[in-house]
Amino acid sequence: MLFRSSLVDEDEVRRLANINLKESLNSHIAVVGHANSNKEYLAQVLARLALPSQGRVEIGGRDLATLPESVTGRRIAYVGTNTVLHSASVRDNLLYGLKHRPVKPATYSEADAVVRARELSAAVRTGNIGHDYRADWVDPTAAGAEDEAALFTRMVSVLEAVDLAVDVYQLGLRSTIDPTARPDIANNVLQARVALRDRLSDEAYAGLVEPFDRETYNSNASVAENLMFGNPVGNGFDVERLAENSYVLQVLRDADLYDELLEMGRKVADTMTEIFADLPPGHEFFEQYSFISSDDLPAYQAVVTRADRDIEALSEEDKTMLLSLPFKLIPAQHRLGLADDEAFQTRLLKAREKFAAGLPTELKGAVEFFDAEKYNSAASLQDNILFGKIVFGQAQAAQEIGALITKTLDELGLRGGVLLAGLDFEVGIGGSRLPPVQRQKLAIARALLKRPDLLVLNDATAEMDAQNQQRVLSNVLAAREDCGVVWVLSNASLAEAFDQVIVMSESRAVEKGPPGDLKKEGTAFQDLMETQMA
Repeated sequence: MLFRSSLVDEDEVRRLANINLKESLNSHIAVVGHANSNKEYLAQVLARLALPSQGRVEIGGRDLATLPESVTGRRIAYVGTNTVLHSASVRDNLLYGLKHRPVKPATYSEADAVVRARELSAAVRTGNIGHDYRADWVDPTAAGAEDEAALFTRMVSVLEAVDLAVDVYQLGLRSTIDPTARPDIANNVLQARVALRDRLSDEAYAGLVEPFDRETYNSNASVAENLMFGNPVGNGFDVERLAENSYVLQVLRDADLYDELLEMGRKVADTMTEIFADLPPGHEFFEQYSFISSDDLPAYQAVVTRADRDIEALSEEDKTMLLSLPFKLIPAQHRLGLADDEAFQTRLLKAREKFAAGLPTELKGAVEFFDAEKYNSAASLQDNILFGKIVFGQAQAAQEIGALITKTLDELGLRGGVLLAGLDFEVGIGGSRLPPVQRQKLAIARALLKRPDLLVLNDATAEMDAQNQQRVLSNVLAAREDCGVVWVLSNASLAEAFDQVIVMSESRAVEKGPPGDLKKEGTAFQDLMETQMA
């Protein structure tokens, strides 16, 4: 690898001045320097994100500027500070670097094949490529895998290298799956449910989980969950709008619960408005109780005032506002002395029976009932395994149950299914559903998976704490043994793990050599380390 270049940007500012370097392509090279040293531009030129104003960069005797992007895109991987993720799943983002051309055509019905033929004809007429975006573009061999199973193993290995496998596993536990599309995962979850149920009978875990039982009121579940005894599917029984649902209201009236829940809603509103009255917006109590938002507080204060005068005279709109509150009430969590009366719970269990028995045809698919023998497609993997509610008020209950679920899955050899579900997690626009640290880790994992000849990392762990940075750096260098790595570092002490160190200052490479040779009194490298440690 030969680097003899200068770089002047579009504002005529010199970013690199007469850099002259010659290194083996399989070296691990650290680039360090103060914040104004312009070290990041060296990485950009190496990754061909910026073309040198003078000179050239050669890899394998070829000038990077003359190579097509189809070549440099495969052979070089770059990860910068600002991670770019697609609005797709973790899996799609991870595999993006393996998509060069279709490797397997899509299968079409006769009608869809006609539509595809039209699309191809239009593409040819307009001079566009005719590749089918619905085809399978992922080339497992680019990742060193023979088939899908080997590719999954490779994906897990790079996730582990960047310390992201546990995060993806947790995303999987919080995710839902379609059991008809993934019957293997659904069956594994049911297997884990049975095993967990046996474990929970142990005295060490007694009282940590209140299981679902059709004949019993669950004090750790909300009033809405107890009424439906299931999870809503779609918007038919949206918990936020249950008080507007004509069928739900009829069930409540038939069970003589309407007036009782209305009065309960008044008490909740009265208590909440009193507690929240002097709290600033965003206070943790708003999230903890999740009955009334800070924006809605004034409206509820007005409704409480009217209800105190004559609750029967309230408008339908006011009654709906009050009635919406108790559906969110969890007796064991909120401890307001409401919904925990045995007589109320008995009436609600009767309402549960009426709710299930009388569902109109158009609403039969709007709720998926809890069934100990079936997978619930509207619930997360973790909730399916748990089939109950973690008991509020038990110290460390959530952590203990989480660890127990993980232990159960590991002993059954089922962690892989949860990881598969985690890979299907949608990261959001630009990766917005993932925190910055996870976005950076995913970008590094994506670069590792494509096995480039040269991996360029430009301060790619900036969002991580020191311990995390060290762990990821060590793992990446181990994974890239005998493969080229150029890593721009903000923390010069991390450079000791590299074969060579380049010290940048005022756009120039002022020192170069093994870290052991540069770590001497009076060197720019030693001065930089001492400054950063001060």
